[in-house]
Amino acid sequence: MSKTPPEVTPDTQSQEPSAPTAMSKTFQEVTPDAQSQEPAAPVVGESIGKWQQSAMLNRLLGKGSYESFDMRCMVTGQFSVGKSSLVKLLTGDMIPDGRHPTDGISLVEGRCGLDIETKEWILIDPEQAATAQSLPPKKSSNVPLTVKQMEKKMRTRMTKEEIRRKMEKVLKSGKYKMKVGRLIFWDFGGQYVYLTTHQTFMTFRALFLVVFDGSKDLHEQVPDVMCFPGQHMTPTPAVFLQYWVNSILTYCKVVYAGIPKILFVATHKDKVSRENVDARREELYSGIEELFKDHEGQHHLVLKPLIFVNAKDQGDPEIEVLKKTITELTFSHPCWGERMPNACVPLELEIAELVAEGKQIMSLVEVEELNAISEVSVLSPEQLTDFLHYQHSLGKIVYFDTPQLRDNVIISPLLMVEVMRSFITDVEFWPKEDKTRKTFKKMSENGMIQKVDLYQIWEQEEFRQILPFKEYIFDMLIHLDIVSEQRRYDTKTGSRLQIENFFVPCMLTQRNETDYLTQECTPERTLSLAFVFKGTIIPPALPNRLICACLSMWTLKQYHGRKLMFSGFIGLSFDKEHDIVVCVEGNKIVLHLVHKRSKGLIIPDIATGVRDCLFVTLERISEFYQSSIHCKASSKLPFHTEYSCSKLNCFISENKMASDTEECICEHGENIKNSWSIWNKKREQNQCDANCPGLSEDALSQIPSDSELLRLSVNCETRMLHDLALHLGMREIVWRDMEYNYPGNAQLVKFFTLMHLKENDEITFTELDTGLREMEITPHTLCVVRQRKQVKSSIRDDILDCIPSDEIVDNLAPLIGKIVFQLGIELGLSVEEIETIKEKCDRDLLAQTKEVLFTWRKDRTVKPTLRVLEQVFVDIGKGARCLKEVVKDVDPNTLKEVEIVTDRIREHENRIIQEIQSTQILDYMMTHLVISVDDRRRIEQHAGQDDQNKALLDIVSKRREPAYSVFIDGLRIYGYEDIAHDLKCDSDEMNQNTTSTSADIAGLSDWNVPLYKVRLQKNYLKVITDIQHESIVDHLITKEVVSVDDGKKIESGKTPQEKNRNLMDMLLRKNEQGFNEFIKALRKDSVYADLADQIEKTDVTSRDMATLRKCLK
Repeated sequence: MSKTPPEVTPDTQSQEPSAPTAMSKTFQEVTPDAQSQEPAAPVVGESIGKWQQSAMLNRLLGKGSYESFDMRCMVTGQFSVGKSSLVKLLTGDMIPDGRHPTDGISLVEGRCGLDIETKEWILIDPEQAATAQSLPPKKSSNVPLTVKQMEKKMRTRMTKEEIRRKMEKVLKSGKYKMKVGRLIFWDFGGQYVYLTTHQTFMTFRALFLVVFDGSKDLHEQVPDVMCFPGQHMTPTPAVFLQYWVNSILTYCKVVYAGIPKILFVATHKDKVSRENVDARREELYSGIEELFKDHEGQHHLVLKPLIFVNAKDQGDPEIEVLKKTITELTFSHPCWGERMPNACVPLELEIAELVAEGKQIMSLVEVEELNAISEVSVLSPEQLTDFLHYQHSLGKIVYFDTPQLRDNVIISPLLMVEVMRSFITDVEFWPKEDKTRKTFKKMSENGMIQKVDLYQIWEQEEFRQILPFKEYIFDMLIHLDIVSEQRRYDTKTGSRLQIENFFVPCMLTQRNETDYLTQECTPERTLSLAFVFKGTIIPPALPNRLICACLSMWTLKQYHGRKLMFSGFIGLSFDKEHDIVVCVEGNKIVLHLVHKRSKGLIIPDIATGVRDCLFVTLERISEFYQSSIHCKASSKLPFHTEYSCSKLNCFISENKMASDTEECICEHGENIKNSWSIWNKKREQNQCDANCPGLSEDALSQIPSDSELLRLSVNCETRMLHDLALHLGMREIVWRDMEYNYPGNAQLVKFFTLMHLKENDEITFTELDTGLREMEITPHTLCVVRQRKQVKSSIRDDILDCIPSDEIVDNLAPLIGKIVFQLGIELGLSVEEIETIKEKCDRDLLAQTKEVLFTWRKDRTVKPTLRVLEQVFVDIGKGARCLKEVVKDVDPNTLKEVEIVTDRIREHENRIIQEIQSTQILDYMMTHLVISVDDRRRIEQHAGQDDQNKALLDIVSKRREPAYSVFIDGLRIYGYEDIAHDLKCDSDEMNQNTTSTSADIAGLSDWNVPLYKVRLQKNYLKVITDIQHESIVDHLITKEVVSVDDGKKIESGKTPQEKNRNLMDMLLRKNEQGFNEFIKALRKDSVYADLADQIEKTDVTSRDMATLRKCLK
């Protein structure tokens, strides 16, 4: 607790006992060595409603109360506008020359206050007060205290007569009254990367100053800014003002009407000529008034007086105007002078002293024990719970009563500033160390991080105090939306699915500067809708969460070699024909669905599914964010849907679509009801609507894709399609040739008939449409190319979202049957690719099916999931029952493990192939049993190192764990640390069972792996490194374990280690007699006697057996 000047005086007139806060002089007298740290106020803390606070307060007020006079002044605004200089000027501190950017948040407390009676602004001598606190705080000694240690510590303090006497006065008579209230200034860093983190510290118990450069035009583009958080727009001072106002009003929950107040302060008056200052001020005032004239939170804004200062001139008279305005707003704030319960004092004192000693986090058990041993006041369990919740609502501690977080209490909330500063920081503050810097660079490029990367950042010296609580802190970051999960839920059980990657959106600093929107997202190919929110700017965390959800549902698209993920913008691939774009434009989240050729060929089921998915996701996210501009929480969603015409920027509300009328004409004369019907297709609808116009003119002009022709052939009768083909000019003999080439397979005959028309006559949908009309067949026959069959799946979502493993493909292929062509076409393979596969696997239907599935799985343009496969089986008429049978006993964690390993290897494949020498790595992997002697021979049969590395990667990909981890360890040990670091996975991601027990030899016979081979291979490295082979080989030749020719082959090695490798290659293929003779040969030389003993006594575990057996399958 801070040592403040004499600001508390006895008040003999006080009728109600009053106990000062931990910040006031009385507390200073009780614990003179304690130092106060002004606590943070996390946004979620504001979710405690006023009635809940009142209920808690009433339960705690039974022991009296005191008046609290503290006010936080939150200084916000764009970077480089003079916020830090202004704070120093207001608190009487020295203003340094030059620019000194704030890294995160800086706190200045105990330097100034307000006289409660005279309202005089008081500057406090730093010799008497706590000086400005700059982060980081002192290192935490987060070592739990034993009960006895706490009791001893408590007794030492509480037995001091003077302290006990003063404590009794506080709790019983309470005749002290604060005379000077404190002003605590929070200086928020204005750089882009910090903006999303500031929500954590915003509270209605504060006054907000929004600072901007008054010498700049409000609509002038801000230089050196690549993006704006959650927005796809050009950053200007006006945009930043809107951002700050909306963020403040979003994250400060309503408790009092019109609170918090937001005061605008213009700086850089010195850059405007003296005679133009008043005119400039009026211009700024008019501009801000116009900017917020229709804003729903206007009653929070303080527009007069508009203060225009030189933040480096202490003699500027407007500084006094600013002080007076802050004073008036402070005294009118309902939290200034609010009553606090005396019952909190003892425990609050004890916690404050622990903070002063450097402790930052306590377990809930420690808090309970600290309360239980108090000699002054013990809170009941209910009161203790109230205490934690109420102290959290005040921002003095951080405590969340959720399953992941309730076991710990952050008693020094400014720790959260340090946590965020550790990985959310501007490039000028990035660490110099190469590996950690690489993590920051990667975050700035794609916004993604994994736990293992964050934990490595926390291993830096200045952040190691976080490590003991790393899991708790990580869960806290997710809870506060500083880090967003790629979160998905099982649609049947509602349970959350496993998470791999985490999104740090504020570190994604690039704007979309590609030409994708202009070149691909065109009116001819795109359908658009918008989720429109109230207010002018959407809270940044909301689109960040939405983008993260999109990443988990669909594949990030690459365009001209660049991944389409930028600030407030993401492009995704749904399949090879449909792309999804989600971008933020002002108060709209715009959804574009883009077809590869024509929007008229967009499949309504896909459009409806994407819309539903994003709507439900936004609905869930919105439940968490309720803006303070609404006085009561409402069940009504904070957004509505609007649909666009072909101009893509003309939107009409869904409310106008609800009527049964067939038309809804926009200002451009288009019937938007047509687009609406595609976005809102009825789930069970398999036929066209009565008012279906058929394929659009643009769609008719397109040449059908292979999959569209397959869909058409499946839905047309053989005779009708025969007649249509002849009508379009195909000769009868060609049809008969088709029947001859595919006897008994009418489906393929129909498909290749259409393919013949496409390849030879380049028919478009127009020719097909015309032919059908001339044959008096409904042209709606063509509408089937825009239809998908509905899948009623009973397979779990976490399995469907996985890529099929080799085992699944192997088990599934025999169940598919004679539909290789149909399967390949619907999976996106070309006819040529399928023909090549059929030729390669001549007459082997099973091999053809497997090769089709493996070829599809290799292409990651669209993530090749089991969900895609399930839809394809239904579309081609196979049904998904066979898939259900294959995956019914599959562990989703195992499938995730396959994905993690495969994706990591794919990402770094070229580096591994080109850079590593694998010989020693293979030695290491042999010793750890993750490859067999046959594996090694297959790898080294390739002449070139690149080809050997490819073969090694193929084995590691298929074996997964523990082969993957051993491979990474081998890279690290033998000089490839950078590659090993990039491949390393968080232990939580890998579902590896590391439990290993000694094997009961009698119980391992079922494994069919001879124990002697396991023992010999576990000593592989020792053997090839330590022995001289000549005498050993001679002994083995004598005993006819190896032949003379074998001996020559062993000697062909160029180095002693190569010769020993050749020897081990042979020994691991021999029977137990060969092993025994090798041990005897070692014992003949006393130098190797210990090695012989080591090999024979090598412990063999069940895990060893399982690992080697996996290699021998």
